[in-house]
Amino acid sequence: MTHFPDGSPYTYHRPAEGMVNIGWLDSSHEYRRGEVAEEVVDGLLRLVTRPDNQTRGLHECHFCGVIYLQVDNPHSKTGTSLLGSAEIHVRGSSDDTVLVAPTLVIHYILEHGYRPPDEFLEAVEVEVRRRFGEEVLTGRSS
Repeated sequence: MTHFPDGSPYTYHRPAEGMVNIGWLDSSHEYRRGEVAEEVVDGLLRLVTRPDNQTRGLHECHFCGVIYLQVDNPHSKTGTSLLGSAEIHVRGSSDDTVLVAPTLVIHYILEHGYRPPDEFLEAVEVEVRRRFGEEVLTGRSS
């Protein structure tokens, strides 16, 4: 997978005005590390069940070298989700901004300590409410 710095203009797959890269990591570049709230990770697991820009190929994790990455996902009908072949799009604080992360962002957070920018973390929660309803984050729905 190609490295794109967080916040750089998105140019990878069907780019459009206002799209911004988040979480396109590579082992040859440093990245921000830190904790990510469980609610945000859960939101990403929900979003990966309806990914954007699904492709036929798989990208490997440049840190582990694993190509076929699956993550346990209680929101998936199969109980797991395949990572590395699609993207997650969330709206930023501006209506014109779309933050675009590879689905591998979940793996990077869980296994490599990546902490996406705060704007992305906040946007994930808003996007989950938009796509799945308010009850998702309050525990009234599975």
